[in-house]
Amino acid sequence: MSASASHRSVLSYLYNHNPFYVISAVLMLFAVRSAYGTIEIGSINCWVMMGVLAGYTLLLAGIGVLIVRWGKVWEDARSILLLLLLLFLGVSVSMDDLFSRITPDQGMLLMIGGFLFSAVVSEAVLWGTGIRLGARYRIPYHLFLALFYFAPWWCSPEMHPRSAEELEWTLFLFPVVGSVLFLFLLPAVRGGVSYVKGNGTPWGWPLFPWIPFGMFAACISLRSFALCLTFGPAGPMWITSGSGPRLISFDTLWGFYFLIPLGFVLLLLLLEGGLVTKNKVFQAGVIRFSPLLLLLAMPASTGRVHTGFLFKVTDVLGGPIWLTVWLLIGFYLLAAVRRVPGAFTAGLGALALLSIVGPQTLGSRTLIEPTAWPLLLDGILLLMLGIKRRSSGLCTVGILAAIAGIWLVIPDTILFEYRFTTCFHLLWFSLLILGLTFHDDFSRVLQCVSALLVPLVAVVVILNERAMEIPLAWRLSYVAMWAVGCLLIARFCVNRWFTYSFAATLSVLLYTSATYAFRLAVQYLSREAVVAFVWSVGALLIAFLISAHKARWLPEYAWMTFWKEKPPEEELLPSLPEESSGEEE
Repeated sequence: MSASASHRSVLSYLYNHNPFYVISAVLMLFAVRSAYGTIEIGSINCWVMMGVLAGYTLLLAGIGVLIVRWGKVWEDARSILLLLLLLFLGVSVSMDDLFSRITPDQGMLLMIGGFLFSAVVSEAVLWGTGIRLGARYRIPYHLFLALFYFAPWWCSPEMHPRSAEELEWTLFLFPVVGSVLFLFLLPAVRGGVSYVKGNGTPWGWPLFPWIPFGMFAACISLRSFALCLTFGPAGPMWITSGSGPRLISFDTLWGFYFLIPLGFVLLLLLLEGGLVTKNKVFQAGVIRFSPLLLLLAMPASTGRVHTGFLFKVTDVLGGPIWLTVWLLIGFYLLAAVRRVPGAFTAGLGALALLSIVGPQTLGSRTLIEPTAWPLLLDGILLLMLGIKRRSSGLCTVGILAAIAGIWLVIPDTILFEYRFTTCFHLLWFSLLILGLTFHDDFSRVLQCVSALLVPLVAVVVILNERAMEIPLAWRLSYVAMWAVGCLLIARFCVNRWFTYSFAATLSVLLYTSATYAFRLAVQYLSREAVVAFVWSVGALLIAFLISAHKARWLPEYAWMTFWKEKPPEEELLPSLPEESSGEEE
């Protein structure tokens, strides 16, 4: 590509997307922020700062109305409309310092004036551009604007004197209130596509009007941080680094876990949108990505102020990770009731996390000792689901979870010394029952595994050193019981795996019994006599088997036909026909 063509491509991109509105707004906000960062806090004329932002907001709103009303340039107007929300946030932030130096009456007027400014400009832009925003969206929109200006007035210690601890919890509740306001959008979501038809813009649902409310979610997050930075009672806002200028200290009580309620409510809205549009793929995607909410609960700072308030929240409400897990369980339960794909499985996974996550868990180093009840509950629910769906695989997973829970419970009982034996036999019996009662592909695998375990367990019972403490007669009785059980299963269920298992187990039983009898006989008789007796019994057994085969008592196998007696060759020749008497004559 030539240099001129490349330049034309860049210029064409800048012309089509016109990012200069965004650049202008960002530079304006940076200029205001730089003024706050370099001028001494006592000498800043906050009225001027607020006035500059308000004037710039009016100018941008006028440009937006102009290019839409008479130019129909909706591509550029979209950037302007979103920037207006960001500037409303900037105007409210510029008021924070004013609420720290004016009287309560003046603060009340400032709060009302700031809200009316944003509300009137918003309505003027909607009217001027011809955008029709329904009441289900418009009421939450103005509630969000009111929250931006009400919050600093309410949190300001000068406006409402309160203790430092009360102020911390007030700042903590701001994003919670913002999350509650998002719930007011549920009726709008349920209105679906039809509610925004003919909105006066070229954009359809969900781009209109959900992108502006996505901007509100980002603004609530930024506003929460700014409130903690300005009004946080613990630690100085400004710090001095050597001989350099004063810098803002970002060690505040704010943490990403402040945004957990907001993230949870947004998940509810997304799920509701997927249900309204009956989009199964989107619903499954919401369930699949919902565990990302746990990332907000992870500790992200080690500052003294931040960790101090985090410990307070943990002591009063519980750790953010623990709270998030419970919120996800509630979310998955609601989704399962609404028959969302994958919700039940995800809920079981979240429930399993409670086995290692406790109220005091703040990270990987503070995980609790494994708890039994979440695993037991998971196992019972999976087992019920597997029985309902006639799935041996689901039932197996449920049994494994339940056995894991029983493993954790046994140390508190008298069976502690036999924990492995108890859990193994419970698992073994359960797999055997599942394999025999279900009739899917996985049940045949369970039948094979259960059958193969019988001779293996028989060998372990006979040879294991720990089993030597049990009398041999008991161990032989145990093996004999399994041999009989395999024979009955093979007979009534017509299962070849248990036929093989019976043969192998019987071989172990007979060999062990014969060995024990041989050693016992050697103690009372001579070794030569016992050996001769054993060989005699063996020869008698072989003779009997041959006779039984000849009598057709045993099944015929191709390899045994070789041993059958063959008739003489003359008996195999066909007989010649006799000559008639007439021919003899």
